[in-house]
Amino acid sequence: MRDDLPRAEAALAAAEAAATAHGLTEQLARIHLLRGNLLFPQGDLAGCERANARALDFARRAGSIESEASALGGLGDAAFLRGRMLTAHQHFKECVALARKQGLKRVETTYLPMAAITRWYEGDTRAALIDAQAAIGAAAELGHRRAEAIAHHGAYQDSHSLMQFDAALAHADRALLLARQIQAPRFEAEALAFRGELLRMRGERVAAVQEVHHALAVARATGMAYMGPIFLGILARASDDPVKRAEALKEAETLLAINRLAHNHLLFRRDAIDAALEAHAWDEARRHAAALEACTRAEPLPWSEFYVARGRALARHGEAPADSGTREEMRRLRTEGECMGLLEALVAIDAALI
Repeated sequence: MRDDLPRAEAALAAAEAAATAHGLTEQLARIHLLRGNLLFPQGDLAGCERANARALDFARRAGSIESEASALGGLGDAAFLRGRMLTAHQHFKECVALARKQGLKRVETTYLPMAAITRWYEGDTRAALIDAQAAIGAAAELGHRRAEAIAHHGAYQDSHSLMQFDAALAHADRALLLARQIQAPRFEAEALAFRGELLRMRGERVAAVQEVHHALAVARATGMAYMGPIFLGILARASDDPVKRAEALKEAETLLAINRLAHNHLLFRRDAIDAALEAHAWDEARRHAAALEACTRAEPLPWSEFYVARGRALARHGEAPADSGTREEMRRLRTEGECMGLLEALVAIDAALI
């Protein structure tokens, strides 16, 4: 809970030795589930997937439906790390359905938020918000504050995309309170960065930069692997100083060179495209769009395909505003973005089409 990962792993290693010695199959399933959870924020893709696959095997051998459902959720986490959001969503749906059928409320509540978040990446923001709100209600009713915090993160993303900014701020504020209550610094930093993004959108750049620096301070103290590049992307957009913007983008790309967590690549590249467009750096926008496209080449994703096409179209428009083919592409993207609920992304398109 407190992200003390080295001591948590040491405790698991001791538990695994004892469970193996005594042939405690169900406990081994739980141990591997927990190990998968520890490896998730560290970006150990293969380890997370391996731990959850072993958990699923032990769960089925033990006849533990609860551990089986949790392992399906863990496999969803592993797919999420790899950027295979469609596969992840399917695992999370299977996990939630099995847990719901068996009345396993805590397991269901744990993975409902991730089912909502991956639905957003699938390109169905409005349905994802409904799912996230349901996840918030279920977690609050059960007193599962960690799940509630994650559900608020998902609801923030949905509300932000739909330009429901007051609601987005309420979700970020509640997530921040919950993170502090359960002493989860990773989630605290995430909520602070979300607040910084909303301050930027209100035109309060100085306050936005301060809030994102606060998020980065927490992240630097606990580990930048989880969401550090995302925070730096938000900082790049918030800063009106070209030098500071460039420094943030450079640090993020240095981190991404050794960071394999897909959400860092997806969300950073989205913001880096916009930072480049705002600076009229058309080739840079195209470079970031190409990098975003590469993230999901193994499993194409509607969300990223939209942002890639949007970035390229806006870069072409910046170079040749009168080009009729580009304007037609932007009109197509406007319709697509409206359908997907990515309304915030349409502001730049609307400005270009005037």
